[in-house]
Amino acid sequence: MMFKNLSIIRRILPLSLVEFLEDIRYLGLPVPIKTVRPHTLLSNLNLFFLKELAQRVERMGIPGDFVECGVYRGGSAGVLAYEMINSKLARRLWLYDAFAGMPAASELDDKYSVAIQGQFIGSEAQTRRIMQRLNIPEEDFEIVVGWFEDTLPKAEKGPIALLHIDCDFYDPVKLSLETFYQYVQPGGYVVINDYGAFQGCRIATDEFLNHLDEKVQLVQIDREAYFFQKPQ
Repeated sequence: MMFKNLSIIRRILPLSLVEFLEDIRYLGLPVPIKTVRPHTLLSNLNLFFLKELAQRVERMGIPGDFVECGVYRGGSAGVLAYEMINSKLARRLWLYDAFAGMPAASELDDKYSVAIQGQFIGSEAQTRRIMQRLNIPEEDFEIVVGWFEDTLPKAEKGPIALLHIDCDFYDPVKLSLETFYQYVQPGGYVVINDYGAFQGCRIATDEFLNHLDEKVQLVQIDREAYFFQKPQ
């Protein structure tokens, strides 16, 4: 019963005690999964797979940074950051989010997308708290706050080893792919978190991939998330 009412407990207990209770609740999960679990909507399978892909680019020696479009409360960002600091290659983590809820839906998005506009407001503060708990040096990650149409055109561009896109709707998914895919290194990975759940995400991804000169294979992770590898 105590854990079922954790949302209430968070409002009345000191942060350190809340985090202690959360650690007990997720005791069987490894770091960083147990640290980020209360602050993400991703499944455990998705989190573990993101961790595996980050380790895979390390084993393959794929250079480049980790980039995430759609941060929410920092859960998946914490997984990427934890693997980044254990890398032997020089990497940084770039995190893009407005932290202002879901953006306006387009005509290519479904009715559910329209209904949740403005909902699911993320937290830059919680994202930074996760980084602090995982001992991620501040100079190793950059949080870029703002709507994608304002921030992505001005984003710093460089080699990318892993691109994680978790922004649900047609316009931000398409813009994320158009902005960053060209910088994903051969053999690097792209994770489309909402391909199986949101119509707009699926249409944007299919349109983008169908216009590529190279053919890629989308592989399912769980009900929502898919990934593909950039051809070498």
